[in-house]
Amino acid sequence: MSMSIVKGILACSLSLALAPTTMFAQEKPAKTPSQDPSTYMHVNAPFAQSLVVKVKAAHDDQIVKLGIHAVPPSEKDNVIIANITPSKNGKKSSAADLEKLAGGKPVAVKIDKDKVFDLLIPMTDAKGRDLDGGFVVMEVPYSKASNEEEAIKIGVAIRDDLQRQIPSKKALYK
Repeated sequence: MSMSIVKGILACSLSLALAPTTMFAQEKPAKTPSQDPSTYMHVNAPFAQSLVVKVKAAHDDQIVKLGIHAVPPSEKDNVIIANITPSKNGKKSSAADLEKLAGGKPVAVKIDKDKVFDLLIPMTDAKGRDLDGGFVVMEVPYSKASNEEEAIKIGVAIRDDLQRQIPSKKALYK
């Protein structure tokens, strides 16, 4: 075999071997947008996170989302400290949510486009102590509740399940 044929075969083999690598090397994973410090802060509440995952799993047939908001130790802002979507942790609570919390009562808002009741329910620890602005948010599908009152009844039962398992505010962050 002539040397030029051997070189051609080697060049062909090399480019075929590298083609998949080159093709995949060009595909870069999508970057997640950075979390704006004006709307996010770092939060570490491992117990709260594990509790949300556990309680959501126990009530998966009744709710779509579940999250806990509170003011973490040494902070001033009320934020999501635990959520079934962990990327939401650290997001500052909205002014509308804080206004609802100030009312001190469970609130259900009907969201027709998603066919859910969006709930905000104040919460405490197992002994009724304040969690520093603690509240739980969840969505109850229309298929589980026909009106706001029924949705709140479901939400309060789930909130009570969460509260029973929280020994103290401090425990949420351990």
